[in-house]
Formats: sequence, structure tokens, C-alpha cells
Amino acid sequence: MSYQFNWPVYGHYNQLKFLQEAVLQDKLANTYLFYGPSGLGKKMVADLFVKSLYCSDENLKPCNHCQNCQAISKGTFLDLHKLGDREELTAENVRDFLHRLSLSRFGQSHKIAIVYGLGTINLFSANAMLKTLEEPPINTTIILIADSIVNLPSTVISRCQLLKFMSLSKKDMSSWLENFDFSAEEKETISNFSFGRPGLALKMMEDKLDNFKKACNFIIKLLSGNRFYYMQSINSWFELLKKEYPDYKVYELGNLTKQYLDLLEIFLRDLLWLKLNRPLVNELYERDLQAIANTFDKRKILENLLSLNKIKQKLNRNVSPQLLWENIFLGLK
Repeated sequence: MSYQFNWPVYGHYNQLKFLQEAVLQDKLANTYLFYGPSGLGKKMVADLFVKSLYCSDENLKPCNHCQNCQAISKGTFLDLHKLGDREELTAENVRDFLHRLSLSRFGQSHKIAIVYGLGTINLFSANAMLKTLEEPPINTTIILIADSIVNLPSTVISRCQLLKFMSLSKKDMSSWLENFDFSAEEKETISNFSFGRPGLALKMMEDKLDNFKKACNFIIKLLSGNRFYYMQSINSWFELLKKEYPDYKVYELGNLTKQYLDLLEIFLRDLLWLKLNRPLVNELYERDLQAIANTFDKRKILENLLSLNKIKQKLNRNVSPQLLWENIFLGLK
């Protein structure tokens, strides 16, 4: 039987074709492992896959209107089981989940289990899951979702049908962004900053880029001012952070500034790109960058870019984040 698939997904063509073929032929693997960086739409694809398997419409899958589609959307579909969406993947939670999965049996002929956040699973929890992966319950398909498989035991990986999700191409991101009301420069900047990951782009866009622009303006002011202005601004910034988060430890305060450090890295890279006549990442602030580019030396920018990774690592330690930020600019201009 042939269906029309209602999967509003951009990119991931091979993965979608593979899963849709499984729906058409009604031939499922015992275990799938969807993996790739966060923000690529792995959860969305898993939901569409599951809905299509259970959708009762004879033409469009999923139709989103039949009883099964509605129940899945509401989280009340009795043959769909989820773990890791709200709870941690402790060994106890994994064992309890797998036990319930082996006992549960309702009206449908097939059960689906989705386990989220598998990349964070520890060895004990992975071992608890391994036996089920080796001998899955009858008429059961397990979908594992992980941002990374680097730390997963090979025994788990070897028992899965692997589907690797990668960043969307520039063309696919541009097509997806056509659904949103932003200027051409804003869309280009969103695309560049999200690195082909729609989930990251959505976080940027949820407040119409207000927080992003505030953070950018803060970095531009730091880069534009003299050394005295910079040191004064950094001191005022950390005084406010300490008042707002009085119980935070040193490294926790540092973590609050990490997104600004990531943004600073992109601004410095763009300043270097301007001097090398290369395209910018933050096109929205091209004029501001051009206005201050002549006050920076290429060699100094490069030195600071190379040192930023070490500074990011120190933010997670018991090192004063204010001191780290002050040291960034001591030799920049």
C-alpha cells in the first residue's frame, strides 16, 4: 500500500526515506538508534515515525486527526512508552521501565518504546538495558535517541539500527527559515549561529532575537571602549551577577557568562574575517564590526582566539570568572 507522508521535516532525506520505507513495508527493526547533536529534530522524526506506524488513515500518515494520532499527541496512547523525557536514566528507572514494557499489552499488535537522552546514560543503566536489547519483547520496537554515542558501550551500539542525523545544509536552513518573519540579515545570522540546527535557531527566535541582540550590543560596547571602560564594565557586570545569584559558587557564576564568551569568540573571528575579506557569521552586526576593525591587530585577535578554549575550560573550575574576563582584553588592542 502507498501512503502520502505528512512529515514537515527539512533535511535528513536519507533518514526519512529509510523510516518511511519501513512504514510502507511494515518491517521494523528491533532497535533503532537516532544520534547526532541536539537541535537537529531527532525527537520530531521519532514522533512522526511512531504516529505514522499507528495512524489509521489510509492515505495520509500521520493524519493527526484519527483516534490513534490524537492519543499519541496527548500522551495517552497505551502502546507507546517513553523514558528519559522527564526522568533521569538511572539503573532503577531503566529496569522499572523495561519491566513495565515487558508486561504491558493492549489493543495494538505492536509496542513502541522511546528512550531519550541515551548519550548521558551511565554504565550501570546501559547494562540494565542491554539484556532487553539482546532479547527484546515480542512485537516491540525500541527507539533510542542520543546526542552522542561516544560514551555508549559498543555492546549497545552493535544491537541497533543506526541513523545518524547531521546539520542541515545552508539551503535547507534557508528554506526552513522562510516560515518565520525576520529580515534577510536576521535570517542569515540565525542560520550562521545555529550551525544548521533548527532547535538552536528556535531558541534564538523565541523572543524575536531580543536577548541575542542585547548580548551582541554588550559585546560590541566592550570591544568598542578603551581599557578603562572595559574593566569598569566587567566589574559592574559581575557585581550585578553576585547580587542576583548570591548563593552561586565561583564556577556557577562562570557558567552564567559562558554564552557571552561563545559570542565574543564569534565576534573576534568576524573581526579577523573582515581583515581577511572573508564572509562574516554575524551579518546583522557587520557595520558595527567594520567601525571597530581598524582598532584591532590581526595577530592579537588570533592569539586571543587560540586562548579562548583554555579560558572556557577554566570557567568550569574554581577560578574567578571576573579575572578571566579581565585578562581577555589586557593585550587585545
